[in-house]
Amino acid sequence: MKHFLLKIAFLFMLFQYSNVLLAQHNHDHSHAYEHEEDLSNKVEHLSFKDTFLGSEENYQVCYPKDHRNFFYMIFLLILLVAILAIFTFINVRKNNKLLAIQNKIIEEKNKDLVDSIKYSLQIQRSILPKATTVNNSFENIFIFYCPKDIVSGDFYWVFSDERYAYVAVVDCTGHGVPGAFLSLIGNNAINKAIKEDGETDPGAILDRMNYYVKETLNQQSEGELKDGMEVSLCKFDKIDNTLYFAGANLSMVYFKEGELNIVKGSKCTVGSVQPHVKGAPTTHTIQLSKGDSFYLYTDGIIDQFGGESSKKFKITGLKNLLTSIHRKDIASQQKEVIHAFETWKKNQEQLDDVCIIGVKI
Repeated sequence: MKHFLLKIAFLFMLFQYSNVLLAQHNHDHSHAYEHEEDLSNKVEHLSFKDTFLGSEENYQVCYPKDHRNFFYMIFLLILLVAILAIFTFINVRKNNKLLAIQNKIIEEKNKDLVDSIKYSLQIQRSILPKATTVNNSFENIFIFYCPKDIVSGDFYWVFSDERYAYVAVVDCTGHGVPGAFLSLIGNNAINKAIKEDGETDPGAILDRMNYYVKETLNQQSEGELKDGMEVSLCKFDKIDNTLYFAGANLSMVYFKEGELNIVKGSKCTVGSVQPHVKGAPTTHTIQLSKGDSFYLYTDGIIDQFGGESSKKFKITGLKNLLTSIHRKDIASQQKEVIHAFETWKKNQEQLDDVCIIGVKI
């Protein structure tokens, strides 16, 4: 409202000023000749005193009333501009203070949110297998686990008994916090399938996982949530080196006598409603020997953009990488995988969580 009144006053003053100038202009042209000689005579007879301290008549000759009105208008205009500047300064300072307060509130809330996510990371890490569990299950194993965000939608799982060792990689829908929530559900499902239900066949384990995840998420019919997970699961016989594999939309790469092979997982997911899927995922049996190796992975590295042409790494890139390193010791393989991923990605944004596990017999 104050700004509006100031603008009205300013426009009114400009209007008055324009009228004065127009009247003065017309007056000058119509009476210029008549007053020229008279004005000259008056100026010639004016003394110094008359000019500045003389009579009102002489004063009017030097400083006409129109000119004095003009000076008043200029003064009022300057005053209005000054008042407007003061109000503007006060409003800007007030807005800056409010903005600073709001920024502080946002920073505090953001800090609380990050702290909560970091605490969630501790919870998620607690479900991952301990190093002792991993090393007691497989003599030669590496794990490259690289979440996109603080918490991850990918997780890995390792378990063993006297004869068999189990290893799995799981890619939950999404990444970050939503994926991390699903990872807790998936970890609970695989534990129940093996440790409580006593399932030992990889395909049957995935089928039980599917049941438990759908039950937890209340996904029993089409049109409900599409959340789920892709799983690659292996059971390894530590006595005769037989490998049993089942996958839900994830595959496995293995090297037998130096030759690369890929076993594709079944066209299904764990946890989502799939009317077209009948029965449990297929279990594949592979006989391995000492020196052979197998690899489980999520699609994070395959879909990562990078390289000189900013293209996807693709399954071809992964096969070439594993072919070049599978004969090396397991520690060197891990270093090579990490180096290849970082070199490929460079300054590109990481698009998804990455998890790769390699086991050498």
